[in-house]
Amino acid sequence: MKTRTLTALAAALLLAAPALPAAADTGGAALPDVIAAVLPAPAGPVLPAPVGPAATRLTLTVAAPGPRTTVLPADGPAPAAPAGRTVSLRCDPPAGDHPRAADACADLDASGGRIDRESTAACVLLYDPVEVRAEGVWRGRPVSFSRTYGNGCELAARTGAVFAF
Repeated sequence: MKTRTLTALAAALLLAAPALPAAADTGGAALPDVIAAVLPAPAGPVLPAPVGPAATRLTLTVAAPGPRTTVLPADGPAPAAPAGRTVSLRCDPPAGDHPRAADACADLDASGGRIDRESTAACVLLYDPVEVRAEGVWRGRPVSFSRTYGNGCELAARTGAVFAF
């Protein structure tokens, strides 16, 4: 209940700000100082984003989707799902078992951490789907990315070296 009251009070102060006379009526304090005096401090310390080797740790997986049929062949077992490949990537400095870790980290840095980017590359219109996943942390921000690309060319064009393994 106390939080709701404080939130309502802060909202009322912000809405009334244009109607308040000059700072002289608030005892010389600026409106942000008045609001800061009314609102409680955060419950715990505000921690900066981690820097250094722990700042970027991603687990990257590439796999072709499994068979699209639900009918089992009469002459044997169902076809096996293709094997996936998984690597780890760390940046600052580039490390992990990703074969192009430095290039992948540079691509992520250039895109501000975005794994999928726009591309003007022309890829053949062959549907040979590739599923990818990225889980972990980039520069202290959680990452959970999953997408199916039409083929390996589209994957390479849209993700650069991130999934090049």
